[in-house]
Amino acid sequence: MVKNILFFFVILLLSSCSQTNIELSGNISDGVVLNNSGRLDKLLRGIEPSAEYALLIGSDGTAAFITSSGFTEIYIQKDKSKWNSESKTLPAFCNIYDLEEICIYTETSDSKNEFAERLKEFDFLGQSSKNGFYARKYKEKTGE
Repeated sequence: MVKNILFFFVILLLSSCSQTNIELSGNISDGVVLNNSGRLDKLLRGIEPSAEYALLIGSDGTAAFITSSGFTEIYIQKDKSKWNSESKTLPAFCNIYDLEEICIYTETSDSKNEFAERLKEFDFLGQSSKNGFYARKYKEKTGE
């Protein structure tokens, strides 16, 4: 009986730790989250002014920078307790397993400066294109 109760609490604890939403950050309102899968352009429809850039950041520190023209080409999906990005059209590094954060920048007078400041947290690894879409790959800097 005690083992059954202990097992139940362990399962409850593990299920409460799973990521049900994914946080959106950037120069948008705090507390904006995604809780549905879908194409990125459709998921961002309610954000005003419209999003100009996105930085998809994986739990391993890998990040893919895409512009709004690529939002229609990337699918954000939940797989069990993890969020992933997937695209057959964009460069392969835009397929990120275990997304930790999606950093969005909207069209404001300060957005380019704010985005440049955020990118200082990352090392630029390269740029690639596929099917006429460009993306940049970054890796989060470590505390060295």
